[in-house]
Amino acid sequence: MKRTHLLPILLVLIAILSSCQEIEEEPNDLKLPPPSHGGKDVLDVKDFMVRLNADSLRPNEQGNWVILSGLKEDKVYFSDEKDPKTIFHGMPGEEYLLLWELWRNNKRIVDTVKVSFSPLETEITESRSDYHQTRIELYGKEFDRGKWTILGEYKNLAGMSTGTYMPDNEYPNIKVYGLENTTIKIIWTTWYGSKSASDTVEFTSGEYHQKEALESLGILDEHYYYKENENGDVIEIAMLGDGRAWRFEDLEQFPELQALKHLKRLILPGNPLTKFPQVITKSYHKLTYLNLSHNNIQNLPDDIGNLKELDTLIINTVPNLGKLPESFGNLKKLKFLDLVDAGITHLPETFGELTSLNYVDLDVNSIEKLPENIGNLKNLKTFRGPNLSKSIPNSFSNLSALEFCFFKVNGPNAILPEDFGKLTNLHTLWLSGDYQKLPESFSNLSNLKDFSLGNTSGLREIPQNFGNLKQLERLFLTLNLTTIPESFGNLSSLKFLTLSGEIHFLPQSFGGLKNLEAFSANECKLKELPESIGQLSKLKEIMMVYNHLTEIPASIGNLTQLQTLVLGRNRITKFPDSLSKLANTLKILAINGNNFPPSEGEKVKAMLPHTQIIMYLEGD
Repeated sequence: MKRTHLLPILLVLIAILSSCQEIEEEPNDLKLPPPSHGGKDVLDVKDFMVRLNADSLRPNEQGNWVILSGLKEDKVYFSDEKDPKTIFHGMPGEEYLLLWELWRNNKRIVDTVKVSFSPLETEITESRSDYHQTRIELYGKEFDRGKWTILGEYKNLAGMSTGTYMPDNEYPNIKVYGLENTTIKIIWTTWYGSKSASDTVEFTSGEYHQKEALESLGILDEHYYYKENENGDVIEIAMLGDGRAWRFEDLEQFPELQALKHLKRLILPGNPLTKFPQVITKSYHKLTYLNLSHNNIQNLPDDIGNLKELDTLIINTVPNLGKLPESFGNLKKLKFLDLVDAGITHLPETFGELTSLNYVDLDVNSIEKLPENIGNLKNLKTFRGPNLSKSIPNSFSNLSALEFCFFKVNGPNAILPEDFGKLTNLHTLWLSGDYQKLPESFSNLSNLKDFSLGNTSGLREIPQNFGNLKQLERLFLTLNLTTIPESFGNLSSLKFLTLSGEIHFLPQSFGGLKNLEAFSANECKLKELPESIGQLSKLKEIMMVYNHLTEIPASIGNLTQLQTLVLGRNRITKFPDSLSKLANTLKILAINGNNFPPSEGEKVKAMLPHTQIIMYLEGD
């Protein structure tokens, strides 16, 4: 038992003796340096940087940070490796062991610090207006760079630039334009150095919204471009000369335009459209008014007939619409049609089925012929026709409501139907073509006020009862006759008369034109004027250049309202003394190019001292 107790005592004595021996060996004036701490460990840092907190350096001290372990790459570094309180930049999701080594009096003192960073995380923030049914704005939390990936069918995405150009799917903020009633997954991946993180949102779209369509057109909240009804439905869009209107023709890129299905009026003249927008006939079936004038449209679609509510169609001054499709006849409610200068080359027979039409303008188009059944257009009041190769069909006489009409026939021997006089509501008729006679029924046009016939070799026959046109106020005729019927004097409402071609004599009944104000018959080979001309008390102007007149009837002096009398380049040898009665009213008298002697000229000057008298013009 004693041995057992002595052994621990001996061991303690030996340890004490040894310790004392080490102390005795150390020099009495040398002390150990005080410790230097690298700071506390810092764990789960979220910003991938941390300020270290080693003891501050004292005089004659130097320090240095070293990375002992952990992922190293360009983004891992000390802001200042010699600063005990430097900022250390590390990688997300990584743990680092850092060494702080201190040199003091050539003595090296070290400590280690553990630093760990939280894993990289990102997120997607989404935003959209109440009306956004097929589009969404997304904001991805970004570090060094990022990229969007979309799984599923969608239309397109657009990056919201902040001034730096990059591909649309690399902007952190984007707009996604989806399709109707589809679900897509949208993934945002961002990188911090070699580390990446992703977030995903799922977007289920509804139907295209009208305001999305307005947004795509660039006119949302610009109310002068569109109108809405009390339900908030867009019923009218008018983009006159606005370059953004081209979007209507690109349904693949802007499918949301289909949402404008409540449109009643669409007005897009003077825009850069190169084709008839497909969306119109596909979706805008409530349209009543459509204007696509002054565009570059090449043809009308075969399904134009889908616009069954249309009552006004204006497509003028376009390059080449060519043939109107057969379905055009389905526009049963169409009342107003303007296709001026539209390159129309053919009207289908179905054109005659547009029985609601009351206005048609096909001017500056060239068409071989009108449909045979055009007479079915019982409500047509205005027909501004095209250039035709053939005369109008007989059924034209059935347009019983017709009031205004003009067209041109380019072919030879143009004729009017024999029963043309059935058009008793006609008040204006302008014909251009080689018409050589008028049918006898022509005199039945009892309401005709304005009749013009030009571009012809001249009428060779005029109905004997032409004077029955008692309402006629304006008349332009190209003739190839010796004289015209005596009934001509019954045109008591006539105010303006112009004759061209060849006519040798006017009827004695000419004086019956009691309301005539202006009479022109230039280059007609007219040989004389009837004495009855003096009865035209309202006549203010007479133009008769290049005729075969040899004298002027004395009754000319009775025209007390006459202001202009042009008789140049005739064969007149003397003038009646009765001209003196016109001294106070006649303003211009042209008698140049006639055969009168100088004495006659002096006499005229004396009779008309206040009148401008033209004795000579170049070329006489």
